[in-house]
Amino acid sequence: MNEVLEPYDVRLSADGGSLEIDWSDDHTTHTELRTLRRRCPCAMCAGEMGSRGRMAQAGELPDDEYVLTGVAPIGRYALAPVWASGHDHGLYTYTYLRLLCECPEHTAAREAQSGSLTEPNHPERAIRWEEHT
Repeated sequence: MNEVLEPYDVRLSADGGSLEIDWSDDHTTHTELRTLRRRCPCAMCAGEMGSRGRMAQAGELPDDEYVLTGVAPIGRYALAPVWASGHDHGLYTYTYLRLLCECPEHTAAREAQSGSLTEPNHPERAIRWEEHT
């Protein structure tokens, strides 16, 4: 039987620049807040039905877009960050959060896959890691 992957601790890094998540498989993900915000999967940010989202069109965002004020659990499958700008529409599945991890192990795995980032069950979200960072 496959173990269900769940976070058991979610916190800001000591410097306040990254989200750290301790997982049930003993891995700790580290994702910079700028990366987390720029990779928001909501329709407004990522786009939908063939239209480009805000992140594909935006240059640099205002500072309050990168300030995390909270994180809400969504069932047993996702987290919803709340940003100082008021944006709170992104539902980051646990799988997607693991893909966004910037630890050496996950960075090396991404580089081995030519820098692509794809969320399972969402091949339309396959994007190059260099985009939107």
